[in-house]
Amino acid sequence: MAQFLPVCLLLGPCGPASVRSQFRSEEAKLKNVQYVILTAVLAAVAVAGCRSSTGPGAPPANGPASQQQSMEPPKPKKEFIEARGVYLTGWSAGGKQKMQKIVELLKATGMNAVVIDVKDSDGAITFKMDIPWAKQVEEKRGQIKEINHYGYAQRCADIDWVMNLLKENNIYPIARIAVFADDILPRVRPDMAAKNASGGIWENRKKEAWLDPYNKEGWDYNAAVAIEAMKKGFKEIQWDYVRFPTDGKLDNLRFPAKTDTPPNEVIAQFLAYTRKKLEPYGAIVSADIFGLTGLVSDDMGIGQLIHQIAENVDYICPMVYPSHYHKGEYGIPNPDAAPYDIVYVSLRDAQRRLAGTGCKIRPWLQNFSLPDRGRYGGSHYGPPQIAAQIKATFDRGIPEFLMWDPKNRFNGLDAAIASLKQKGIKPRPTPPDDLKPPAKAPANAPAQPAGNAPAEAPGQPASNAPARR
Repeated sequence: MAQFLPVCLLLGPCGPASVRSQFRSEEAKLKNVQYVILTAVLAAVAVAGCRSSTGPGAPPANGPASQQQSMEPPKPKKEFIEARGVYLTGWSAGGKQKMQKIVELLKATGMNAVVIDVKDSDGAITFKMDIPWAKQVEEKRGQIKEINHYGYAQRCADIDWVMNLLKENNIYPIARIAVFADDILPRVRPDMAAKNASGGIWENRKKEAWLDPYNKEGWDYNAAVAIEAMKKGFKEIQWDYVRFPTDGKLDNLRFPAKTDTPPNEVIAQFLAYTRKKLEPYGAIVSADIFGLTGLVSDDMGIGQLIHQIAENVDYICPMVYPSHYHKGEYGIPNPDAAPYDIVYVSLRDAQRRLAGTGCKIRPWLQNFSLPDRGRYGGSHYGPPQIAAQIKATFDRGIPEFLMWDPKNRFNGLDAAIASLKQKGIKPRPTPPDDLKPPAKAPANAPAQPAGNAPAEAPGQPASNAPARR
């Protein structure tokens, strides 16, 4: 209302006394009207506040809940892309010349992602981290041989340079973290280790220790490593070895923190717990699992139920390496010699089990040759075999994939992708009638990975597979 008064009134007294008197009278009336309006507004606000604060289940307006709601920052949005990438060890990431070559390979092939070891299955952390467990390891340096042998936290001296290089070239960075396979921290903190029947540290066939999956301090440790990775610029956390041990003297294996919770529930609870920890950082979360999980109906004794894992991750990454399947699996005489067929049916069954979950699939494919081991391997993997796996992935309607080469050479990858482009092979829609429930596992499908099967990759290649570094 004041904007309609004469300018002179707004500026102060003016004109004859009679005029000033008239204006004073009008001003008094105006103030009375303003007072009445203001009183009515305040009363309405007070009533509304009382109603909201006394509504069913509503906390007091000044209570802890309202304070928390007002102070809680918005959660960052996840940035999903169609990732097609390669795996790199911490050593490769730490070599500037090697990193430049990898960037050139990705640009030449039209690929756009890298998976970098941030914590590998040795337990070694790629770059220095200011977390309690890392400090405990540093304090024991020189006293425990495994720490010096693995080069803990010394694999990449300049992680900021690596992340800037990837950002400049629009390459999507994924942090691979091996969860329970860890040969370092259990040596420093035996209270966190899986134990043998005598109370000592349990070791697998390769004499490597494991964290006790029931020990929740181990959960916090891995979550802390993941958070440090996100702070450095990684966009995705990929959990590997998110399972119980599969090889070694399993009948001699003990978990000091064990409860009545079955292994599959332990893995599910770990994933739910760490996902919540990572939410404030906008982390996309993925999990590496055995390729066989799409076929079998149980958790294989290692805690991996594909549909249950899918509840707490954004991506499932089945490791469908043809050389890692038994001969006769899926009715295929030699899966290693039939890369298209074994990848196709493995991804088909994984899709069937994940139907309706909202979880995406991004498989690990084979970019290495595994020597003949009787039931496994023996085929040379060059451009035709690599291309066949990618085509099978595309034919299942999956546009994403990751290539595993433990030596990070990726021989034949550029030629394989060039041949696919020349033939115009691209991802196609998944046949809608092909997602019926999976067929019953064949009689020769093992209930769990065979004790002499090649070790999991990307977690770890088989003992006589190409070396990791």
